[in-house]
Amino acid sequence: MRWAEALRRGGRAAGWLLGLAALALVAQQAWSRRAQWLPLWQRLDAADLALTLALCLAMQLAFALAWHLFARGRWEPDQLYPDLLRWGQSLPGKYLPGKIWQGVARSALYAQERRPALTFVLFVREQLLSLGISAAIAAAAAPAALSPQLGSAMQAALLAFAVAVSVAALWRRLPAALAARLPAPLAGWNQGLPERGVLARVWLLQLLAYAAMCAAFAVLVSGFGLRIDWLQAAAALCLAGLAGVLAVLVPAGLGVREAGLFWCLAPLVGAGNAAMLALAWRVAITAGEAAFALAGFALGALRRR
Repeated sequence: MRWAEALRRGGRAAGWLLGLAALALVAQQAWSRRAQWLPLWQRLDAADLALTLALCLAMQLAFALAWHLFARGRWEPDQLYPDLLRWGQSLPGKYLPGKIWQGVARSALYAQERRPALTFVLFVREQLLSLGISAAIAAAAAPAALSPQLGSAMQAALLAFAVAVSVAALWRRLPAALAARLPAPLAGWNQGLPERGVLARVWLLQLLAYAAMCAAFAVLVSGFGLRIDWLQAAAALCLAGLAGVLAVLVPAGLGVREAGLFWCLAPLVGAGNAAMLALAWRVAITAGEAAFALAGFALGALRRR
């Protein structure tokens, strides 16, 4: 137990250090080239910021609606509002660190209604479905930093990954021998998956969430007066997001997402602008998450009264 606890603490510390180091590198790139992008901030107005934040909030709302439908198996008006609140209340778990803690928080929030293991399994399935959509969007355009051959190979790999994680998310029943070998939190893998028609609606809501996210980034880019092909921007955003999720030790992909976005955008808009955009997007999406989470806690407290 001592070794396990030491590894958890060490992994948490390593995740924070890795994320902060990557974030510092992007910040250094932005600061050293500030003469390139500082004039662009004069073009950004309140309407651009408000629309960006509104779209970030719409993204969280679409994800929360998808979770309600996924967890309940159908629309349940009496449970819709509580599920939206719980979605918001689980968001800070991403920063503890890693996406897995959001699943732990979600399990605790539903502990009085169902076995925590079942909620955690649904969370994992939901995340796999989301990763599949993100990978498919990321495969739409190869990063400009890669050669045509490497770019095509990456696109093929991302498509294969999208198919693999989507199949895993939708696989209704694992063989009994395999299911028995799963860790305790995943022991209910063969339980609770909604019907296929419901899964299609969940997928569409998640796709809508990603569309809102890409639109928010497009508004931010346009507000700065920069021009990036919308497909390349969406692919870069989702590729950076995948890198952040797969860096499981890093809280909410902090730094890793920014480094990935910087790498994708630098050949398109210059290193200084790319670093500035990566940092501005982190502020925007975190503000959206914080606002949704704050609303979840505040409205949840009022509801308990």
